[in-house]
Amino acid sequence: MPEQGGEERVTRPRTWVRDALLLVVVFAVAVPAVLLVAKSMTRDDDLKMVAAASASPAALPSPTGPPQSCTSCWVDKGAPSPDFPGQTTLVDGVQVLNVGLVGGYYRPNRFTVQAGVPVKVVFTGYAQDCLGQPEFPELGLKGDMTSGQAVFPLGELEPGTYEFTCSMGVNEGEITAE
Repeated sequence: MPEQGGEERVTRPRTWVRDALLLVVVFAVAVPAVLLVAKSMTRDDDLKMVAAASASPAALPSPTGPPQSCTSCWVDKGAPSPDFPGQTTLVDGVQVLNVGLVGGYYRPNRFTVQAGVPVKVVFTGYAQDCLGQPEFPELGLKGDMTSGQAVFPLGELEPGTYEFTCSMGVNEGEITAE
């Protein structure tokens, strides 16, 4: 039947072969892209640092190279950060908490300190975006890791729990003073 204007519309039936080829092309592009993003989020150096950080009371800094991004934001889509318990080191009467960047997380990110004894938190690593701007919201403190390190002298903490986060409040950790 002719359409308006006297022209006939010619349509070709869709074939499963064409649909299958289109699906193969989409997968051929999408799968390598996803794998590249996943590989960039977790490098071999990061995995070695996880092993070293779990065996040592002090977290190791991220290696030089491309800065890390917040895994909580980009991969976990806002899921809570996994728990990575850390140890406190006493240096000249100050409790020092060393926090590194490993795989896009603050590691370690859970500490227990003695209330009434000065606390200093040292973030070390190379990060971009929100991960490179750690903060203690309750204490009104914000840092910047563009130099590879951010130091927070917290002073003597009262008993309680103090949270630290990335600047978006997603990648998190806490210090419990007892």
